[in-house]
Amino acid sequence: MRKVLYAIGIFALLFALSCQRQAQKASEQQPRERRVVVSLYKLKSEEVPIEYATKGYFEGEKDVLLRPLVSGRVLSLFVEEGAFVKSGEALLKIDPADYENVLGQLEAQLAQAKASYENLKSVYERRKFLLERELIAREEFENVQTQLKAQEELIRSIQAQIANARLNLSRTSLTAPFSGYIAQRFVNVGDYITPQSQTFRLVTLDPIRFVFQTPQEYLPYAKEGSKVKIRVEAFGEYEGTVFFVSPTADANRLITIKARLKNPKGDLKPNMYGEARLSLGVEKGFAVPEQAVVVQGNKRVVWKIQDGTAQPVQVEVIKQGKGIVYIKGELQEGDSIALENAYVLQQGVKVEVR
Repeated sequence: MRKVLYAIGIFALLFALSCQRQAQKASEQQPRERRVVVSLYKLKSEEVPIEYATKGYFEGEKDVLLRPLVSGRVLSLFVEEGAFVKSGEALLKIDPADYENVLGQLEAQLAQAKASYENLKSVYERRKFLLERELIAREEFENVQTQLKAQEELIRSIQAQIANARLNLSRTSLTAPFSGYIAQRFVNVGDYITPQSQTFRLVTLDPIRFVFQTPQEYLPYAKEGSKVKIRVEAFGEYEGTVFFVSPTADANRLITIKARLKNPKGDLKPNMYGEARLSLGVEKGFAVPEQAVVVQGNKRVVWKIQDGTAQPVQVEVIKQGKGIVYIKGELQEGDSIALENAYVLQQGVKVEVR
């Protein structure tokens, strides 16, 4: 009897162990639920400034190529490139010898003409006296009168020529029409120059202008008097005021805009480039790291994590830069979105928060 009970006990133990191993094997064969490890980012709404940005360049408020008003050989140069000159300051001297000779000849002619005039005037007075006493014919008096008038016209003509000669002589000294910087010099001592010759490029730096273009839809934000932010690499951000809006568009349907800004240190130079930013207003949105936004075809989504499950939410990017994306969509402040491993998520997948 004992042997029978012992055999039954052994059999029951072996059966229990067999069932346990089968249950364990079945458990191991059953697929485990897939979970993706993610980190979370909690959303916080903020007012996002919206801007239109475009490249542009600087130009001088005054930027001219100076040419002489008379011809001649350059006798002296008084300034070098890069120098600051004041309005009226002498820049170069043209040899005045020829103009001095012309002036001297005309002055001699004027002296002779005046002497002849005085002689004719004496004759005129005598003839008038004799005519009044009917001692000469009227014709003789009128001949002298005509000669006297002709001599007066000659004197006036020579005086006009002298004024012109003096003006030309004064023009042998080329002066700065306004205060500014000598950006370029095109002549040397000894060069023969004419009114068509370029001598200096004179520019002003303060204030300075910034030129850019914009599509027509942004014209309401770039009216005369509007403020525009101008960013220049290595120098930072400046503020300008729009003073010119082109009345026409170019071949690309873009409108040229010009803004004026202060440049007291002269850091900004003509033909340097920068970026203009027009303020288009503000919009409510969420600032998130770039890695949280996933591109799916032509859509952008973030993965909203709720109750351990990932759900895609389509968003619109309203601004982007420096690793941050500003978005809006069917999201609320305080929502948690996936950050790490967001690009591997699928709808409804379970997540494990790191």
